[in-house]
Amino acid sequence: MKIKTLKLISYGSLAAVILAMVAATFIEKPLGSDLSFNLIYYNPAFIALWAVMAVSGLVLLFKSNVKAFFTTLLHCSFAVILAGALVTHLFSKEGMISLDRGVPNSTVVTELGKSLKLPFSLTLREFEIERYPGSMAPSDYRSLVDLDDGSRLEISMNNIGKHKGWRMYQADYEDDLQTSVLAVSRDVWGVAITYTGYLLLLISMLGFFFQKDSQWRAALRKLTAAVALLLMPLFSQAAGSRLPVAPKDVAKEIGELYVYYNDRICPLQTQARDYCLKAYGKASPDGLTAEQVMTGWLFWPDEWQARPLRIKQKERGTSKEQEKYSIRSQATSGAAFKIFPLEGYVKWFGCEDPLPELEAGEEAFIRGSIGLLREEARSGNWAEVRRIASQIKKYQKKNAASVLPSSARIKAERAYNAICLPRMQFMLSITIGIILFVLSGIWLSRGKKTPARLQKALAVVSWLLFAYLTAVLALRWFASGHGPFTGTYCVMMLIAWMSTLAMSLLYRKMPLLQPLGFLLAGFTMLMATMSGANPRLTHLMPVLQSPLLSIHVLSMMIAYTLLGLVMLNGVMGLIVKGDEAKGSLMNLSKVIVTPAVFLLTFGTFLGAVWANISWGSYWAWDPKETWALITILVYAFSIHARSIKAFRKPAFYHIYTILAFLSVLITYYGVNLILGGMHSYA
Repeated sequence: MKIKTLKLISYGSLAAVILAMVAATFIEKPLGSDLSFNLIYYNPAFIALWAVMAVSGLVLLFKSNVKAFFTTLLHCSFAVILAGALVTHLFSKEGMISLDRGVPNSTVVTELGKSLKLPFSLTLREFEIERYPGSMAPSDYRSLVDLDDGSRLEISMNNIGKHKGWRMYQADYEDDLQTSVLAVSRDVWGVAITYTGYLLLLISMLGFFFQKDSQWRAALRKLTAAVALLLMPLFSQAAGSRLPVAPKDVAKEIGELYVYYNDRICPLQTQARDYCLKAYGKASPDGLTAEQVMTGWLFWPDEWQARPLRIKQKERGTSKEQEKYSIRSQATSGAAFKIFPLEGYVKWFGCEDPLPELEAGEEAFIRGSIGLLREEARSGNWAEVRRIASQIKKYQKKNAASVLPSSARIKAERAYNAICLPRMQFMLSITIGIILFVLSGIWLSRGKKTPARLQKALAVVSWLLFAYLTAVLALRWFASGHGPFTGTYCVMMLIAWMSTLAMSLLYRKMPLLQPLGFLLAGFTMLMATMSGANPRLTHLMPVLQSPLLSIHVLSMMIAYTLLGLVMLNGVMGLIVKGDEAKGSLMNLSKVIVTPAVFLLTFGTFLGAVWANISWGSYWAWDPKETWALITILVYAFSIHARSIKAFRKPAFYHIYTILAFLSVLITYYGVNLILGGMHSYA
């Protein structure tokens, strides 16, 4: 068969596979997963497409006389992964088993509703929910299971049970804690073959960068670029307020009280800040601190009624409008603040909550403290306000000392609350990026070089921005007790952090990284500010406590960051004039896109390993993972310029990388907002 025909079959089948997966994800949402699986994912024609793509691709590779070892190994590893997936599809067994406490069971129900018998029986001895200290939020779910041979298994999230080739995972439970539901699976050869493919893939991707004749090394050698720089700082001012407020130091002391809020123990400042964001759209309205606003509501409710809440036109008459008035009303009465822990109880109470039987003095203290604070504040007796707040603090430490966060963690959370919304920073970064982007296009077309002094000046700005982002992420990490790797806010801030780090380190070798880095950092901080208008600190759900999470998320976020830079570089490539300038920008994109695709591939398949550990299946065709695979395959075209002539043309290459970035946007935003799935939290 001719090479031209092989190319047509190989890349044509790859395109068909991508289109089929795109269709499946959009079918699944309105029509259900059963239809998408039967019509596409489990359809023999779809499986055959994968086989045709793999076989024709390997034949094309060998017929093209490619002698590079790691390039060959890279393509072979994908064939091994697909072979493992086929073995899993054909021979694996999986389903759910429900265990009632003390009742043996060996019947597994499959997705199709069929029953199959395990070669052993399971008996639930104990099921419990472990919770974060001082909180009702679950940290783990644990089943203690007896086997019919007298042995015992402990099964929990990220801790699977294994017996006679079967694996058991904690999947669900009944509210009475008398029934535990386990996912069970058997897939000895499929997992082994697939994991072998993953290992070969990792080795080949690492080795690829050391190949002397690779397209990536060729682009790196050709890379030249130039850019000019400009800086425009922005400053913001806050207006004053005529409403009665507590002095800042007094409000701060009250804000340092502990409160049970959002399923965790945190400083009262955190709740005050969240309420301000909801009510006014700002953490510090009218130049006041969140604690001053909160104490204003609490001490002078009538006067603060005149301060209008931020109600958008589309919110009028809806539950969102009611919520804003409700939180102010609850804060006014003090009922919103659960600041009284009872000794021997996990639960914290507010001043109006029903209380268990207590001594008269303790109950009077809980019921009357807020009223006393209000009375003394309205009299201007701030020394007495401080004394009462101190008494509440002592009560909290006496009754909840074993579960209270450390003073260092509380200080970190207060510092995080003060700096976590990068409004001025994103405006500064976007302004710099846009101006540099336009000027660099003009100067690159004229063959001018970047003034060294301007480069150094912008490097100082980028390092300061990097220091700010590092502080935000580090404070969040320390205050929450887990890495900042989940949720839109954290992900966007991580991308901004990586962008600033890349341009700070590499601007001399790749001058265009400065305008592109500022733009990407600015827009991602903007997205963090918008989508994370209330970036709460929360406990991690049990499944997210795997150590693989941080590596998986970092790999994906670095890849998204790099692909964002490639997209912006593509826009630049269409703006500048001259074939030499366009070619230089294409080489820059090629240098960036290969490690980006490799990191995306590594992160996706590491996520598959994580899924196999947590849920018992390394691939479930969830929309998020499916679109991650689509993105990998879409960008795979761009790194095969030696086989596809169109990608040797700068204009086509830049247009393609701009359009290809749509797959990244759908993977992250489109799936979350439209398609849903198991990864809707990510």
